[in-house]
Amino acid sequence: MKITEISPYTVMERFPGQGETIKYLFRNNPSFQTLCTDYRRCANALKFWNKSPLCEAPQRRQEYETLLAELESEILQYLEKGTKLNAKNTSTGE
Repeated sequence: MKITEISPYTVMERFPGQGETIKYLFRNNPSFQTLCTDYRRCANALKFWNKSPLCEAPQRRQEYETLLAELESEILQYLEKGTKLNAKNTSTGE
């Protein structure tokens, strides 16, 4: 897998005020790494279908918009928990 496929940058672009928490979670949580990869792939697929002239494009757009919203919701859950963990580890020097 290419490094760009496992990076948190797409998630950081979507949640710009959460950069430090995203980096912390990405370094310390394999499940969050997978979530970032899934989010990036879904966002790229949605970009593709937004530009596609194919007759199935509207249906695919709707599917990927729904999936992207679900992934964002899951990311927000991680960020809520991760903000607390990152703050605790920063204050204790861990």
